[in-house]
Amino acid sequence: MSVTRVAVIGLGAISQSVHLPLLRRNAESFEIAALVDLSAERTADMAARYGVADDRRFSSVDALIAAKDEGALVIDAAILATTGSHAGDTLRLVRADIRVLAEKPLAYSLAELDALAAHAAETGIDLRDWVRVGYMKEYDLASLRAKELLADVDLRAVSVQVMHPLDGSQLAYARLAAPTGDVSRDTLASLIDATSAIVDSAVGSDLPVDLRALYTNVVLGSIVHDVGLLRMLVGGLGDVDFAQHWGRKMPGSVHLRGALARDETPWTLDWHYIDAYPDYQETVTFHHETGSIELVFGVPYVTNLPTILRVTENHPELGIRVSESRWMQQEAFENELFALAALVRGERPDGASVEESIADVRVGQRMIRALALSKGFALDPSAEAAQ
Repeated sequence: MSVTRVAVIGLGAISQSVHLPLLRRNAESFEIAALVDLSAERTADMAARYGVADDRRFSSVDALIAAKDEGALVIDAAILATTGSHAGDTLRLVRADIRVLAEKPLAYSLAELDALAAHAAETGIDLRDWVRVGYMKEYDLASLRAKELLADVDLRAVSVQVMHPLDGSQLAYARLAAPTGDVSRDTLASLIDATSAIVDSAVGSDLPVDLRALYTNVVLGSIVHDVGLLRMLVGGLGDVDFAQHWGRKMPGSVHLRGALARDETPWTLDWHYIDAYPDYQETVTFHHETGSIELVFGVPYVTNLPTILRVTENHPELGIRVSESRWMQQEAFENELFALAALVRGERPDGASVEESIADVRVGQRMIRALALSKGFALDPSAEAAQ
């Protein structure tokens, strides 16, 4: 069996709790070929834990690619788990002939994704052969089974509810490395300015800070998982007819509703960030003419915590039957990892790529436009989200 050589870029919470442990758990199929992080302290710490040599530690994507181009490093793929938008680094990696699994969101703006599409058109490649987005729910067997069930029903309504406690309470089990302080202020300021410019193009520079944070941290930082899941399961979300944001402190609560892109089936989405809520819970429910199909997701960072697929239906002998299915031995993040290996082998596994991300960012921009209007703000006409 060939081994897929993977560079892990960005060594924060998701890499420490999920990606690095799963790569090590599947060491017969994957090699941690390089580590990349702005913090040399963090890189050294993770390298010591996972046995990565000094000459395979880097402080930037550009340095990683330079080592590959010089023949000092051999890698097949990269897991891109840095903070914020991932489109720029994804483009750099694809140009360097490296397959990419990029954590969400792939981008904050459509312009970033247009640049990826332009490279594909110029070089004649199909980005589905190169890029996957880290929507792990697409690789969850409960989601895949729900998709099969939904193909044969007449939908009445779709609802999503997310209960989101403090991030730290979800990650306590992972024993994350302590924060580091060795990244210069100038470096951080440069990254913040670059991200701000991207967000300006997406939603306008005059949008209040709290709404900009809702766009980047909530809509495209969390809700986008449900946007992607509903795209996969029922064809995606159409217009956003109503939006509301409230709460004593940010990020508070968000309520959104509209109709599916494919028909007039209504959808509602409620997202609540509550510091002291007992545990993360996400419930996606599909009501149809003869029953309901429900997905219940737990803490996303805990591997092999099975998603519950609950089906309520009529039964000729039992009357009402409610059944639950769980796949204990199937980890969605692990399935996602093996899809990355399939890309390296030249296969084309299912999963979101750039085209799907374009659709998801458009939905996210409709959401922030509706949220802005609900607070009395009209977006700059030149902003993408105002179009």
